[in-house]
Order: sequence, then C-alpha cells, then structure tokens
Amino acid sequence: MRALWHTLSWIPLVSGCIPRGSARDIAPNPAGVAQSAPFEGFRRGINLGNALDAPNEGAWGVTLDERHFEMAAAAGLDHVRLPVRFSAHAQASAPFTVDAAFLERVDWALDRAAARGLSVILDFHHYEELMKEPAAHTSRFLGIWTQLAERYASRPPSVVFELLNEPNGNLNANIVNEISNKAIAIIRAKNPTRRIIVDGYFWASADWLDELTLPKDDPNLIPTFHMYQPILFTHQGAPWMAPEYGTTGIVFPGPPAAPLTPVEAAQRVGWVNDWFSRYNTQPLSQNPNGPAGVRAEFEKVDRYIQATGRRVYMGEFGCIDNADQQSRATYVRLVRREAELRGIAWAYWDDGGTMKAMDVKTGNWVTYLQDALLR
Repeated sequence: MRALWHTLSWIPLVSGCIPRGSARDIAPNPAGVAQSAPFEGFRRGINLGNALDAPNEGAWGVTLDERHFEMAAAAGLDHVRLPVRFSAHAQASAPFTVDAAFLERVDWALDRAAARGLSVILDFHHYEELMKEPAAHTSRFLGIWTQLAERYASRPPSVVFELLNEPNGNLNANIVNEISNKAIAIIRAKNPTRRIIVDGYFWASADWLDELTLPKDDPNLIPTFHMYQPILFTHQGAPWMAPEYGTTGIVFPGPPAAPLTPVEAAQRVGWVNDWFSRYNTQPLSQNPNGPAGVRAEFEKVDRYIQATGRRVYMGEFGCIDNADQQSRATYVRLVRREAELRGIAWAYWDDGGTMKAMDVKTGNWVTYLQDALLR
C-alpha cells in the first residue's frame, strides 16, 4: 500500500437501504452478485508489506522472519502476497541485472512459504520511477521481468506473478495495457501456464477494471483490484496522505452520533467537504461511509465479471489503526464477506505498522482483526 492516495478524488457511490442493526456484523448482500471463477490455492491471504518493498529491507521497520509464514499458516490462511521492490536492486542500464544477494533473499521467502504450505504472489511493487517516466523505464521493467521469468520458471504453480502494483502517475490505461501485454509475452516464453495477476491503472481501482485489455485466449491472467473505499475512513489521519485526509474519529458505519467537524484542510477541498457533510447528515441507507458505499465498489467488480467471465482477485484491503477498533472490525469483516460471497480470493494489507493484523514481534494476532478476517 504505502501509496500516495491523495491523488484520488472520486466520491464513493452509495445505493440501497440497510437497517442499522449491529455495528459489529453487517450481513453481506447476496442480491445480484457475480461469481468469480475458483482460484486454486488462493482463497484467504495476507500481504507481507513494508519489508522487501521498502527501499531496503528494514528501512520501514519490517524485516521478514520465519514467524511471518508460521503465523499466516497457523491462522488458516492459504497464501501470502509478497511485495518486492525489484527496481531498487537492479542496474540502471541493460541488461538491468538484479542483485544476486537480493534475489536469494526473495528465494528464501518463497522457500519459507512453500515449507509452510503457503502459495505466494510475487508482486513487483513500488516501481515509482516507471510511474513518473514510463518511456524511460519500460525497457528496464521488461528486462527485470525477463530475469524473474527465467529464474522462477521451475517454481510450482503455487507461485503466481503480479506484474506491477497500483499503476499511477504518468502512466495511463493505454500505457499500462501496452507494458503489461509485453511483460505477459516475456513471461509466457518461459512460463506458458503460470498464473499472472494484472493491475489496472489508477491504483488498481475497481473503476478501471474494464479498461484492461488482455489476451482473450489466456485463461491464466487474473485482473486484480484493491479495496480501500471509503478512502477518507480507511486512511484517516495517515501520515503519508495529503492534509485533507487528516480528520480522525470517523466511525463506520455512519452517520456519527454527533456531527464531526473535519480539519481545515478538508474543508478547503470540495469533494472532501461534501463527503463529510453527507457523512454527518445522511442515514445509513445513503451514507457515504457505510455498507452501501462498500457494496457499490463491489458492484463495479460484479459488472466486470459478468462482462468478461474472468476471475478476479482482491490484492489489498484494510483500515488504519487511527480508526476505533469496532469500526475497523466492522469494515474489515464486511469487505471480506462481500468478497467471499462472490468467490473472490483476497489478501489483507498487513504492513507491519498502521494496518497490521499480525504482530510478528510478539507472535500474536490483533484479535479483533483476526476475528473479522477469519471468523
């Protein structure tokens, strides 16, 4: 995750009418949902974020440990998503050789997952230079994938590739399709049937799924989306966000018991100020921070599945710990259940910091998040 989500400016749609009931357990809505095809070996997972995707492992306070894999497996998860910043460890000029010691560290993580019976998504994360200067970095991106495709060609099908996490910035839908299809062709030369996860433009938003253009004769290509809507709730007060995200005390679902005054920076941004006005005043059936808003995001995924017949994957979701425990648990449980209702495999974003569900240092799960994810 750790993304500059302040570039987002849409307002989540809302629809439907749901009785308030218990804030701890909002039932998923089965009406009209689409079914994603089975994703063998992948049902429930967790991200091992802020470790190998940091500029250097440990720079963001997380170092991969045997306990990451032990705890994930013991909890009943079947896979991990492994974000890796390969671009920070590759030469700048052709053939863009990736550092051998770093690749051995990736190998270690894949081996530890396999030893615990966990499938793995090997995710190319945080290629920020490519987002800023696509033309200057496309050859390097493809050169790195050429090496990865060859190195891991002998790995079992339980290892899945993810091309490029959360495309954004100066990329656009056309450029993402172009470089993704080139990378797919490179991978297919050595890995003809390996499953490949493909992110759409604009932070893997569900809004952009239908902009993906993929080879129709390849059933092992899996589009993905990330679910952090409503973003003002899930990222409230996040230090990496823009100032208009600085309001805390937002509860899920809305409306709050008493109106919440957003920070001054939020009041100066039109869509944010409007969101808070509706959050404070609208009933649950219309509130932008409630189950109707969550389901509106999944309805976009429903339409994509119905239109294409492709399986999809929810590679990230979560909520910052600035939110109260009950709100976090309610949100996480609802998102998880809406995904499972559709047969969509998922991985919770556990960054080892503000969204963590596994506390590897103590060996304990955050209990209320474990319950929300697995019970």
